Amino acid sequence: MSHLQKMAPLLALSLMLQACGTTRPGKQPPQEDAIAPPAAKTGSVTVENLLRWPLEGTGGTEKILAALDQVFEMKSLRASQSSGQGPVQLADGHVLSFAYVRKLSGDIDIGIDQNACVSPDWAVKVTGAVLNPVYQDAHGVDRGKQYDAIGNGMALRINTTPETYRCVTALHIYPSPKERP
Repeated sequence: MSHLQKMAPLLALSLMLQACGTTRPGKQPPQEDAIAPPAAKTGSVTVENLLRWPLEGTGGTEKILAALDQVFEMKSLRASQSSGQGPVQLADGHVLSFAYVRKLSGDIDIGIDQNACVSPDWAVKVTGAVLNPVYQDAHGVDRGKQYDAIGNGMALRINTTPETYRCVTALHIYPSPKERP
């Protein structure tokens, strides 16, 4: 059998695969945007911004909503709620695990991945938050320490990991109680 006769079946198979649009096994290469480093997609969104902006009032809240749309590509759950699922890496290297926005109440919840630990001591210095003395639920279960700050009609609650209190796990942003509709 000649060399050309041995190659003919392989060439035929190759031509058939090309006609089907599957010239190689596996997934198509990712789009260029999909392989961009997460920080490149998040611009200047940092945990520090997410801590400071709520205390600026309505303008800061608008910045947070725009930032969450940018990093999470928020999905509408219904007309008055939206959410985003992580993980997404911010420009400062910290990782967000989720975001949930309730438009009617003005509440925003943001999860922070505890593996990319944000120090509660640092968060307190940035915001001026004070320790909330309640850290157990009604059943006596430790839910982590909470720190609260209020500024320009908005409140910020910072939650930490239970028992160790080493890392910030969530930010809760809402109109201060006297400002609620």
